[in-house]
Amino acid sequence: MTVALTFLRVASRLAWRDLRGGVAGLWIVVLGIALGSAMMAAVGSLSGAVLDGMHATARETVGGDLSLRLFHAPATPEQRAFLETMGIVSETAEMRPVAQAVSSTAGGSDARTLVELKAIDGKYPLVGSASVSGAASLGDVTARRDGLWGAAVSADLLDLLTLSVGDRLRLGTAEVAIRAVLEHEPDRAFRAFSLGPRVVIDRRALAETGLAEPGAPVYWYYRVLLPETARSGAVLRDLERRFPDAGWRIVDASGGIPGVDRTVQLARTLFLLVSLSILLIGGVGVSRALSVHLARRLPTIAALRALGSSPRLLFTAFLMQTLGVVAIALLIGTAGGAVLAAAAARALPFAWMPETAGAVHPPALLLSAAVGFLAALLCALPPLARAVGTSPAVIWRGPADRPRQPLGWRTRGAVAVLGLSLAGVLAAWTGMPFAVAGFLLAAGLAAAGFAALGHGIGLAARRLARNRRPVVRLAVANLGRPGAPTVPVAVALGVGLTVMVAVGVTGTSAVEHVEATLPARMPSVIFMNVPSHDDRRVREGLSVLPGVHRVETAPFLHARISRVNGAAITEADVPRSVAWAVRGDRGLSWRDRPAATDRIVAGSWWPPGYGGPPLASVDAQVARRLGLAVGDTITLALASGPLTVTVGNLRQVDWSTLELDFPIVLSPPAEAPPHSLVVAVWSGATSVPAAEAAMAEVSPQAPAVRAAEVLRPLRATIDRIRLLLDGLSVLALCGAAIVLLGAIANSVRVRLHEMAILHVLGVGRRPMGQAMVLEFTLLGAAVAAVAVPLGWLGGTAVVASVTDASGIPGGAFAVAAFLATILAMALAGAVLVAGLRRSGVLRHLHGSAFD
Repeated sequence: MTVALTFLRVASRLAWRDLRGGVAGLWIVVLGIALGSAMMAAVGSLSGAVLDGMHATARETVGGDLSLRLFHAPATPEQRAFLETMGIVSETAEMRPVAQAVSSTAGGSDARTLVELKAIDGKYPLVGSASVSGAASLGDVTARRDGLWGAAVSADLLDLLTLSVGDRLRLGTAEVAIRAVLEHEPDRAFRAFSLGPRVVIDRRALAETGLAEPGAPVYWYYRVLLPETARSGAVLRDLERRFPDAGWRIVDASGGIPGVDRTVQLARTLFLLVSLSILLIGGVGVSRALSVHLARRLPTIAALRALGSSPRLLFTAFLMQTLGVVAIALLIGTAGGAVLAAAAARALPFAWMPETAGAVHPPALLLSAAVGFLAALLCALPPLARAVGTSPAVIWRGPADRPRQPLGWRTRGAVAVLGLSLAGVLAAWTGMPFAVAGFLLAAGLAAAGFAALGHGIGLAARRLARNRRPVVRLAVANLGRPGAPTVPVAVALGVGLTVMVAVGVTGTSAVEHVEATLPARMPSVIFMNVPSHDDRRVREGLSVLPGVHRVETAPFLHARISRVNGAAITEADVPRSVAWAVRGDRGLSWRDRPAATDRIVAGSWWPPGYGGPPLASVDAQVARRLGLAVGDTITLALASGPLTVTVGNLRQVDWSTLELDFPIVLSPPAEAPPHSLVVAVWSGATSVPAAEAAMAEVSPQAPAVRAAEVLRPLRATIDRIRLLLDGLSVLALCGAAIVLLGAIANSVRVRLHEMAILHVLGVGRRPMGQAMVLEFTLLGAAVAAVAVPLGWLGGTAVVASVTDASGIPGGAFAVAAFLATILAMALAGAVLVAGLRRSGVLRHLHGSAFD
C-alpha cells in the first residue's frame, strides 16, 4: 500500500509540474468532450424526466390500474360481472359524432361540427380529478335537470358554433344543455391529437341520443381500480383465460403509457446516438490534441526515461494530467446539459409534457458523464501509450510530430474493454442493445473508412506533388507530409458531414412529401361512420358534384388479432415495433381487388367473385414481424364473435400516401357483419364544403375530417423533429470544426518553420498563402466527394423505406452541402494564413520557434 501511494504521489507531482509548463492545445480536449457530453446530458436528462413524469402519472392517465377497451359493443353481463370481482369499475363511452347548435345566437340550427364525445358514469374519474368552470363538479354539470341532461364542453366548441353556457346542443336525436366549460380531464393528459372539440355527458344520456346503437362506432372503456394487494399481471392473465376472444385493448398502468412511452424511448435513443456521434467526433480531436501535446513533451519524456523513470510512471503521470482536463470538460458539459434540458422543458409546446419534466434528472447526468469519461479515455489511451513507449534513442535521433510506436497487447486489450464498457452503458441506458450495437458498428466502419480516405489522400498527394506548378505542388505536398492533420480532419469532417447530409436529406424529403405529394394524393375530405345501406346514394350524390375527381367507399369495422395459428396472441413474443398491430383493436375492411398503391409480395389476390373460406391480405411488414406466411391462420375478435381467416397474400403498403387502405383486408364475406362505411373524396379545396353539405343530407351523423386538419399537426410534428435533428447535425459539424481549429492551431508552429525556410529560398508570402488555402480546399473537396454521397444514400434509404417518392429526394440539399463544405474549408485555410504573421516568420529566421 505504501509503495502504491508513493508511486501515485510521484506521478501526480510529475503531472502537476508538467501542467505548470503549459497546456497549449489541450483546450481542444475540453471543447470536444464538453460539447458531446452536454448534448448527451441534455437529451438524457430531458427524456429521463419526461419518462419519470409519465410513469408517476400513469394511473391518472390510464384512469385506474387497468384500462380495458372494446369497440362497437359494450361488455357483456358476464364480462361486466367478472370485472366487478377485480375491483372498482368505471364505464365510459367515447365516439366522434356530429354536434349541432340549437340557439338563436347561432343563426338557427345549421351550425354543426365534429366533436369528441365522452359519456361518463357516476364513478368517473377513479383516479385524479376533472375540473369545470362555473360548477362544483363534473357530475353536477351532466346531471338531468328540468327535463334536460347537461354537458360540459371545451371552450373551442363555444367559439366554433358561436354558443354560450346555457345554450343547447343536439347530439343525435337528443338535446343537452351546455352548463360549464371543461377545463381538465385526467385521462386526456397524453392525447396530443384531437379531431374535434370535447363534449362530456352522462352515460345515461347517451342512450337517449341514439348514437350508441348495436354496431355503432363507440369505444367502451372499463377502468378498474385494483385492491392494494392485487397484482395486475395475475388479474390480466385470469381475464385473458376467461375471455380469450373478447377483443380487449388492455393497458396496464404499471407498464407506463403504451405508444407514448415507446415513442419517447425511441426518440431518446435516436438523439443519444446522434449525441454520441458528436462525442466521438470530439474524441478524434482529443486524440489529435493529445498526440500534439505529447509530441512537444517527447524531449522531457526521453530525459526522464534516461534518468531511470519507468514507462509505467510516465504513463500514469500523463494519464492523471489527461483525466484532470477531462474532468473539467465533463463538469462543464454536464452542467451545460442540465441547463439546456431545463430550458427545453420550458420551451417544448407538447400538451402532454408533465410538469416534472422541467426538473434536472441526476441519473441521466451521471450516465452522460460516464459515457463521456469512457469515450475520452478510449481516445486518449493510444497516444499516451505511444508517447511513453517510444525509446529515448528514437526521440533524440529526430523530432516527430506524432510517435509511431505500435500499441502493445495491454493497450489493445484496455481499448477493447473500454469500447465494450461504452457499448454496455449505452445499451443499458437506452434499453435497445441491437440499435446501439448497429450504431457503433456503423460508426466504427465510417471512422475506419474516412481514416482510410485520409491515408489515401496523403498517399495520392505525395505522388501528385511532382511536376506541378509551385503553388499546387506545395499545397498537395502538405496533405501528404508526415504529421499532417489530414487523417483526423478527414474522419471528423467526414462523419459530421455524413450525419448532416443524411438528416438534411431525410428532413427535406419529408417536408417536400407533406407539402407537395400528400395534398395531391390524399383525399380532400373523409367521412366516417356512414351507414352501410347508404353506399349507393353516397356515391351517386358525391360523384356528380363539380370539382369532385374521385369517390371511394370501403366497409369498415374494428377487430383485434386474438390468435395466430391457433395460439393466443398474449402468449406470442410480439416485437415492440409492431405491437401497435396486436395491442388493441384495429380497423379492417374487405374488397375484391387490391388498392392501386399496393404491391403483392407473396401469394396472390383472390379472384373476382370469390366465395370460398375467408382469406386475408396482410401488410408484409406486420406479417414478417409476427412470423406470418401465406397459408397461416389468424383469428380476429369481432363484435359479432371470433373469425378465423387464412392468410392469402402479403402486400407492401405505402402508408405515406394516406390512401384508403388497412393493415388487414379480407375477402368479401358471404354475409357481412355489422359495419359502417368510410367514404373518401378527392376534390379541389373549393368543392369540400359542397361535399360536406351533400353528405349532411344523406347521412347527417357522418363526421367529416378534412385533409388540412390532418396535415396541419403532421407538418408541425415533422418541422419540430426536423428542427431537433438539424440542430444535432449542426452540432456534429461543430465537433468537426473544433477538430479543424485544433489542427490549425497545432499547425502554426510547423507552418511558421516551413514559411521561414521558403522565405529564405525566395518564395513570397502570397504564393505560400495561396498554397495553404488550396490545401484545405482540396482536403474539403476530397472528403465531401465521399461524405456527401454517403449521407445522401443514407437519407435516401430512409425515405425509400417509408415512401415511394420518385426523383432525387434532397438532391439540391446535397449539392449545397458539397459546395458549402469546400467554401468552409477554403475559409479555414484563409484563417490559418491570417494567423501566420510576418513577424513570426522573421523571428523563425533568427532562431525563435514560436510566434
